[in-house]
Amino acid sequence: MAHDTPPWEQIFLRTDRLCLRPPTPQDAEAMHELFADPVVMHGLNREPVSELDESRAMIEGGIGGWRTDGLGPFILETAATDRRVVGWAGLMIFDKRCWTPSTWTSAGSHAQPELGWALIRAHWGYGYATEAAAAIRDWAYESRPIDLLVSLISPNNVRSQRVAERLGATPTETVTPAHSQRTAVVWRHTPAA
Repeated sequence: MAHDTPPWEQIFLRTDRLCLRPPTPQDAEAMHELFADPVVMHGLNREPVSELDESRAMIEGGIGGWRTDGLGPFILETAATDRRVVGWAGLMIFDKRCWTPSTWTSAGSHAQPELGWALIRAHWGYGYATEAAAAIRDWAYESRPIDLLVSLISPNNVRSQRVAERLGATPTETVTPAHSQRTAVVWRHTPAA
């Protein structure tokens, strides 16, 4: 990529109420509550984890995205002095041929950046997902070679559909990603005006 951006470890985004930063291995414990929650993970069309090592693996996967593609998940922390982790949101690459997670290099011209979010259930209903996703969307369009962002949202994940609507995204098609075999709706995001 020919952009003058800081190394991924130094990327920090701030909103009125949140600090967004790349994950570190030390985040596994705080994120385990999210990754182990069957309700949250069902909304993401994924199975919940049971062991802390599985949460560590998910964090490592997110870090791998940053290393490989220069984008990945951000840990969402409250901006208040107590800095509580409330969830994560960020970008990952999908291969549009089968809608499976991939990399820029592997997917080539079929690469599609996806904007996703997930909050620890105790922090639902405060607008954190919309706030974080809007900041990430704007950052991605301004600082990465991205022409289009989408979000893959389960048809029964009404909360995420509302977030997508608040972001100005529109549903375009229904797909069945090969890795999950669970139907998802592709929501298209346009750059903020």
